[in-house]
Amino acid sequence: MLFVSKPVVPPFRDGTKCLVRDVSLHLTRYAPSVMSTNERPPLSASARDTQGVELLPVYRGAGSYAPALTANARAAAYLVLRSRADLWHFVFAPNPKSTAVGRLARAIRRVPVVQTVASAPRVFVPDVFFGDVVVAQSRATETAIRDAFIAASRPVPRLRIVPPPLGPLEPRTPSDVAKTIAPLGLADGAPLFVYPGDLEVSTAADTVARAAPLIERALPSAVVVFACRQKTPAAARVEEELRARLAGRSVRFVRETDLLALYARTTAVLFPVDDLWGKVDLPIAILEAMRLGVPIIAANVGPLLDLEGVVRAAPGDADGLAAQAVALATDDGHRARVIDEARRYVDARHDAAVVARAYEAVYDELL
Repeated sequence: MLFVSKPVVPPFRDGTKCLVRDVSLHLTRYAPSVMSTNERPPLSASARDTQGVELLPVYRGAGSYAPALTANARAAAYLVLRSRADLWHFVFAPNPKSTAVGRLARAIRRVPVVQTVASAPRVFVPDVFFGDVVVAQSRATETAIRDAFIAASRPVPRLRIVPPPLGPLEPRTPSDVAKTIAPLGLADGAPLFVYPGDLEVSTAADTVARAAPLIERALPSAVVVFACRQKTPAAARVEEELRARLAGRSVRFVRETDLLALYARTTAVLFPVDDLWGKVDLPIAILEAMRLGVPIIAANVGPLLDLEGVVRAAPGDADGLAAQAVALATDDGHRARVIDEARRYVDARHDAAVVARAYEAVYDELL
């Protein structure tokens, strides 16, 4: 079977690439092919892990978050002219360009198609879904797809829910942690709270900004970190506004960081996100924190409702977010219970081997 996606090459900071990498490395009954670049860098640090996964030199370079037209053309040419796979598994955020490629290639080659909605579209319309089986990564997205077809009086496609996978995490050394933490100016034992979300998409950054002074009031040594990559030009403007607004507070902004190393020192992750556009329904950064034993405070809406083992906060509720953060920093028993439940949930629901078995069941059903 062939994964159809953007180039699956390092760095693995993109939920789409992580999904393809982790599922392909854990399939046991299907021989996966993955779209890569001419250099074909390995999917894993261990050569043994990548045995059985065919890396195809489809793309010229790693590209960006949104594939260029030329990249889509190269993928389409490969599907129409060269692919010999029995099944195609498309993994991308539904959009008109990629959907056109998929529809055309399937019509010409008549290959069964699984379509995973890597991240939910801004607007749900039937025309961007073309798979023989459409896979959502949360109940909220599955419901939105179903409702879009019903509203348009069109037959609902075969829908399945398979959550995003989480593969093995590369350990971080004390040196890695020290290097990552040093620029933050943390006092020994100071609580550290991290927001690893977008600045410009949801209301979450504003909520965290309003919660930061409340956390600082209860925990004077605490530091809140906005760990946010700037994916759009609007992010820089929002960051500048937040910096001015929070001047003098124990708040830090980091655009690129070793998140796993940062988590080694993190008290809790703040994630009151009410709009996950452009992200995986259940972001990998959140699943990584849960596996590493970092408590999560998540919004009680949308795809995040599927998460178990997290503390809840309503979107926009800065007082509630701050109170939950302080409780996790000061109540050891509460913190331990949250961590234990989160780890059990991630292992049972999101472990890459578990998710790969779920996809193999979808492939079996389709073939």
